[in-house]
Amino acid sequence: MTSPSAVSRRTVAKGIAWSAPTVALAVSAPALASSHKKDCYVFDMWSSNGRQPINNHRDQISGTVRYSPNNHQDCIADMNQPYPYDIKITVTLDPSVYTGAFTYSGPGTATGSGNVVTITLPFAGQRPGFSNQWNLYAKTKTKTGVTKEKAKFKAHIKAISYPEAKWKIIEPHNKWMTNRTPSSYDY
Repeated sequence: MTSPSAVSRRTVAKGIAWSAPTVALAVSAPALASSHKKDCYVFDMWSSNGRQPINNHRDQISGTVRYSPNNHQDCIADMNQPYPYDIKITVTLDPSVYTGAFTYSGPGTATGSGNVVTITLPFAGQRPGFSNQWNLYAKTKTKTGVTKEKAKFKAHIKAISYPEAKWKIIEPHNKWMTNRTPSSYDY
C-alpha cells in the first residue's frame, strides 16, 4: 500500500512534460530579444556634388545616402546585417526660386506634390557600406534670373522614413551644405 503523500513516477513524468516547454521559452526569449535592437542601423547623408551652373533654368541637386560602414554598426551582433527597409527622403524646394517642376535620375522613384519631392531609395536587403546617389533636376523661375548663388541653400533635404535606423554625421561637412543635422541639410 502506498501512502497518500507518495508521488508516482508517472506523476513526476507528467510534471516534467508540462514544465519543459515553459523552461525552453523562458531561456530562448531573452536571446531573441537581444539579437536585434531598434535604432541599430546607422545611415549618413550628404550633398554629392557642388553647385553646378544653372542651365536652361534647371538646377542640379544631388545627394548620397549610405548605410554606413561596419565600424559604425556597434549595436548589432552581425555587423553585415542587411537593412530590411527602403528609405524615403524629401527635397523641399523654396518657391521663391523653384517652380516645382523636376526630373529625377537615380535609383528608386521620385514623386512630387507642389514644391516637395519625395524620393524612395531602395535599401531593403542591402549590407553596410551600400550607398545610393540621387540626382534631382529642378526647374527654376525664369523671371528672377536665378543663378547658382541665388539658389544656394534653397533646397531642404530630409530623411523622413527610415524604420529602426539612426543617423550619424560621418562624411565631413562641405560648403554646399548648411543647417546640417544627422538626417537633414540645406543645399
